[in-house]
Amino acid sequence: MLQTSLPKAILNETASQFQQEMAFPFYENAMKKGLKLYREGFVYNAALLDDGLVQANVLDRQIYKPILDLTDLPQSHCECSSSYICPHIFALFFYLYANVGSVGELVRKWNIKRTSVAPKLPKASEVVQPSASVHDWVKRFEHFYDQFLQNYRTIDYWFAHHLCYRFFPSLLEGVPYAGIEKRLYDLHAALFTFCRLVESGEQFQRISYQRSFWESAISDFVGVIHNKCSSFLNKPAPNASLLDESRKYVRNVLFASEGFMAMRIRVYQMVWNALFRGETWCEKEQEALQKRQEESSFADECLLALAHLAFLRGRDEEVSALLKDVRVAAIPYVLHWMRELALAGQWTRMKTWWELCMNSINLLFASSHYYKAEVTRELLYLSERYTHATGDQKHNETILRALLPYSASQYSHFLMSSKQYKKWVDLHLIAGIEIEEIHRSFLTTIEKHDRSLLLPLYHRGVQKMIQAKNRPSYKQAVRYLKKLRTYYRALGRYDVWLVYREKLLEKTKRLRAFHEEMQKGKLLHD
Repeated sequence: MLQTSLPKAILNETASQFQQEMAFPFYENAMKKGLKLYREGFVYNAALLDDGLVQANVLDRQIYKPILDLTDLPQSHCECSSSYICPHIFALFFYLYANVGSVGELVRKWNIKRTSVAPKLPKASEVVQPSASVHDWVKRFEHFYDQFLQNYRTIDYWFAHHLCYRFFPSLLEGVPYAGIEKRLYDLHAALFTFCRLVESGEQFQRISYQRSFWESAISDFVGVIHNKCSSFLNKPAPNASLLDESRKYVRNVLFASEGFMAMRIRVYQMVWNALFRGETWCEKEQEALQKRQEESSFADECLLALAHLAFLRGRDEEVSALLKDVRVAAIPYVLHWMRELALAGQWTRMKTWWELCMNSINLLFASSHYYKAEVTRELLYLSERYTHATGDQKHNETILRALLPYSASQYSHFLMSSKQYKKWVDLHLIAGIEIEEIHRSFLTTIEKHDRSLLLPLYHRGVQKMIQAKNRPSYKQAVRYLKKLRTYYRALGRYDVWLVYREKLLEKTKRLRAFHEEMQKGKLLHD
C-alpha cells in the first residue's frame, strides 16, 4: 500500500503544518468535512507522485483529485478551488496519517492547541487607539503586516489568498470610526494591501501558471478598491488635512512594484476620481509627480498619472502630448478615459478623443489575438453609444474599418443596414468569406438592388468548388454556374456568359466528372 512507503517522521511534519493552519477558525469546517469523508471511506487510489506529492480520488459531490504536498503544505491544491486547504486535502491527509497514528488523537490535539494558544493577527483596537491621521493608520498597517509575515511566507503560491482574505479583513476589525473617516480608513487599508499584493507578486511574473493566479487575485482586489471608492460618491469630501495626507499614500501605489502596471494606474485613477475634486489638488499633485518623474525609473507611471490629472481638468490636448512620450501601449488608458466621458455623456468632448484613440490603435495590432478582440469589443460598444447620441454615422464607419478584421461582422451589418452593397461585397471578398457561408436573406436583398454586385462572389465560389476536385463540390459548382447564367441573362450580358463558359470548359477539360455534372445540369449547350 502507498501508506507504508511514507515515513512517520514526514507525516508528523505535515501534521505540524496542518496544526499551524488550524490556528485559524477559517479551516475548522473544512477539517470536519474532510474527517467525515475519510471516515466514510470516500478516499481511494492514493498514489505517490514526484517531489513528495501525493494524489488520490476523493468522492464528494463528484470525484475530486486533490494533490497534497507533504513538505510544503501551501503548495497543495485541489480542483474544487474552495480554499487552499479544502476538505478533500484534509481527507487525503487523514487517509495517509491513519497508517502511522490515531487520526482521532491528532484532531483532538489540534483542537486543544487551537483553544489554548490560538495565534491570530491583533485587531486594530488592540494595538494603539487609532487617531484620524493617515500617517498613524499606515504605521498600524505596517505593524500588522510585520506580525502577519511571522506566519506566512511571501514566496508561497497562496500568499495572495492570505493577504486578501486574512490580512485585509483584520485591518478593518474594531476600528472606532464612523462616516467619512471610516470610509477613508477602509480605503487606505485596501490601498496598503494592494501595494503588498503587487510587491509580493512581482517575483512570480516569469512563472506562467503562478503569474495568472496573481493577476487574477490582484484584479479581484482592484474590484474591492473600486467598491471602497464608490462609497465616496455623492458624499461630503474628507477634511482637507486628511486629503492632503492621503495624496502621498495614493501616489505610492504607482511605485509599489515594477509589475502589474495597468492595475497600479487603474487604482490611482479610481482613487483620484473618488477623492480629489478641484483644481488645487491637481496642481499640487502635478508638481509632486513632475519632481518624482525626474528622479525615478517610473517615468511611464508618472506620465500616465499626469495625463489623468490633465483629463480631470479637461485639458485633452495636454493628455495627447503626454501620451506621446509613454513607452507602453496607451490604448487601455485611452479606453478608460473614453468610458468616463461616455458615462458622463460628454459627447462633444468625446469627439476629439476618437482621433487620439485611432492613433493608439496602431499599437494594438502588435498585441495578442485575445487582447485585440477584447479591445475591439470595447471600442465598438463606445462607438455605438457615441453614434446613438450624436447620429455621426461617418465616424462609426471609420472605426469599423480601422478595426478590421476583428470588426468584420459588425461592419458587414453596418454596410447592409446603410445600403452600401458594393462595399459589403468587397468586404466579403477581402475577408475570404465564401458565398455558401452568407445568409440567403443578404444575397436576396442585394440581388433585388443590383445583382451584378454578386457576380464576383459566385465566380469565386465556382473556382473554389472546382479546386476541391470531388463529385459533391462539382455539383455545388454547377448550382453556382446556373445562378451566374441567370444573372448574366437578366443583365443583358449573355454573351459574356458564353465566353466565360467556353474558357471554363477548356480549363477543366481533364476533369471528366465535372463535365458530367455540367451535362446533367444542362449547361454544356444552350
